[in-house]
Amino acid sequence: MLARGGNPDAGKRPLPRGLGEALDLARTGMFGHSLGGMTTAEAMRVDRRIRAGVNLDGPLGYDWADPELLLPVARTGLDRPFLQMGAWLAVPSGRLPHTHEHSPSWQAMWRNSTGWKRDLWTEAAEHHSFTDYQTVLPGLAQRLTLPEGLLSRMTGTVDPARFTVSRRAYLTAFFDQHLRGRHQPLLDGPSPLHPDVRFIG
Repeated sequence: MLARGGNPDAGKRPLPRGLGEALDLARTGMFGHSLGGMTTAEAMRVDRRIRAGVNLDGPLGYDWADPELLLPVARTGLDRPFLQMGAWLAVPSGRLPHTHEHSPSWQAMWRNSTGWKRDLWTEAAEHHSFTDYQTVLPGLAQRLTLPEGLLSRMTGTVDPARFTVSRRAYLTAFFDQHLRGRHQPLLDGPSPLHPDVRFIG
């Protein structure tokens, strides 16, 4: 519909002239944070037009740590490229790295997927480190008095500017490799340019 210039929104408003011609729907990727990462994985399961996806610290189950409450995509896996970037997983005994080695839903997805996959972890990050909070909150903290400990609870202790550069680099490399067919050495292993990011698998 978009490629033909149609607008799927409820108001059927006209799209900007030329947008349909500018879209290459043969090379569609998707990424999201938290529930957006969950949505990305499920959307890929039901829509094969999405050729590659990224989950930024999102659960792949209806509960973060319950292996019985997995999403369908965690049970089936994916046969297309999928990148997972995580921080920490809250469990009854405390916290564990949010990786396929510790998260039941990520572990199921990893085991059941046959497509290209990577699992990247940042120890000094928190759940909202993958959002604009990473740069917005430090700016607010310079001008306002924020509640004690809010900054570290929300975005961890990772350097905001450096981690923003890293997220951009890995997302760009992932989509360049899997949607444009350009091999990206950044995805092959750890990089000294991105010391906060660890390769788990």
